[in-house]
Amino acid sequence: MQSIARILVISGSDPHWLWLSDAVGERYMLVRETGTFSEIAQRVGLVSPTMAVVDFSPQAGVDPALIVRELSEISPDLPVIAMGTKSETDTVVRALRSGVRDFLDTSTSPGEVLKIVSEVLDKAPAPTDDGKGHVIVVLGARQGVGATTLAVNIASRLSKGSKEETLLLDFGLPLGDGLIHLPCDEKQGAMNFVECVRNVRRFDATLAKTAFRRHSETGMALLSLPRNLTELRDVPATDALKFLNLIKSFFENIVIDLCGFSNLEFVANLLRSADKILLVTPQSVPGIVTGAELIKSLNDKGIAASAFDLVISPHHKETALTPEAIAQKLSIERVYTLPDRNQALVNAVNEGRVLSTLDPKDPYSKAVEKLLSSIHQQRKEKLGAEQGGSLTTTLKKWFAR
Repeated sequence: MQSIARILVISGSDPHWLWLSDAVGERYMLVRETGTFSEIAQRVGLVSPTMAVVDFSPQAGVDPALIVRELSEISPDLPVIAMGTKSETDTVVRALRSGVRDFLDTSTSPGEVLKIVSEVLDKAPAPTDDGKGHVIVVLGARQGVGATTLAVNIASRLSKGSKEETLLLDFGLPLGDGLIHLPCDEKQGAMNFVECVRNVRRFDATLAKTAFRRHSETGMALLSLPRNLTELRDVPATDALKFLNLIKSFFENIVIDLCGFSNLEFVANLLRSADKILLVTPQSVPGIVTGAELIKSLNDKGIAASAFDLVISPHHKETALTPEAIAQKLSIERVYTLPDRNQALVNAVNEGRVLSTLDPKDPYSKAVEKLLSSIHQQRKEKLGAEQGGSLTTTLKKWFAR
C-alpha cells in the first residue's frame, strides 16, 4: 500500500492543533509534539515525517525559530511550514528568516490550507516506514492454542529493552484476556480502542502517555476493545486505520493479539499494517484444517499466505505430524515451535506474572527469545540497505556527539 504522508506538528496551542487537524487531518497523518527540542528530535527519528509544521504563536519556553533551525540540522531535506497569524508582521518575518517553506495563517480557509500543504508535500521526499513502530500480529487458528499467551510473552520480552515503548493491543477473545495475563491498576482516564479512535484528531504524545493502562512490572501499555463489541460498528474503518498508523509514532513495538476475533474485514485491515504475522496452530490435522480455512478467508481479503509465519503450539517431538509438514500443507515458508509448558505458564498467570519475565531460562521463554531473535534478524536484513543514509542513522550520530 502507498504510504500516507506524515506531518509532525510542533504546537502548544490546542486551538491551532485542532484547526490544522480539521483542515488536513482527513488526508494526512498528523503527529503532535509539545515537548523540549530533545523530545521533538526523538519524535522526528521515530515518526520519519514527510513535513513539519512549527507553531510561531507565543508559547512559553519555546523558541520556534530555533526549533526550525535545529530541525534543518538533523534533517536537511525535511520541509518545514510555519503556523501563526499574519497580522503579526514580526512573527511572519521571523518565521521566514528561520527558513520555513511557507506560512499558514490560522484565519485561512481549510481549502487554502490544504492547497499549501499539498504543494509543499508534492516537492517533499517520499515517506518511508523505517522510523515507524514495528508491529507483530498474533493470530490463533483456533481458540485454546495459546495465541494470547504468546502475544503477552512477546510483548513482555520486548518491553524489557524499552519499558514505556511497547504496546499490547488486547483484541483477542475471550474479551480482555490479555488483562488477565497482565493485571493493571484501574487508571482514571484510561481509554478503550473505540474511545481512542473517536479521539484520533487530538491524539498526541501526552495522550499517548495517559490513555493506556500500564502493567506495573513490565511498564508496557495495554489497549483493549470495549466491553460492548457492537460499538465497533460505529467506528469508520478509515479512522481505525488512521489511529493504528498514528500510534506507530509513539511506540517502538506494538503487539496485536487477534486470537478468536471473527471480524475478518477488521482483521485484514490490521494485517495490512503489520510487519510480522504469526499464525499459531496446534500440531494436529484439525489445526491444519482451521488454519487453511483462516488463510483462505484472509486471502480473499487480499492477504497472501506468504505473509504468515507459522507457530506450532504446543510442539511434541514424538508426534508423527512434523511442524515442517504442517507448514508445507499451509504453504507457509517459515515455522517456529513452542514447547508444552502448560503448568509453568498457568503457575505464572496465577501469580500475576509473565513466564518470560518470571523465568527467562524456562524452555518456553527461550523459545520466545529464539522467535524474536529470528524476527529481529529478518528486520535487520530488510532494512540493512536502507539504513545507511536514513534519518534514524543521522539521529543516532547526532545524539552520540
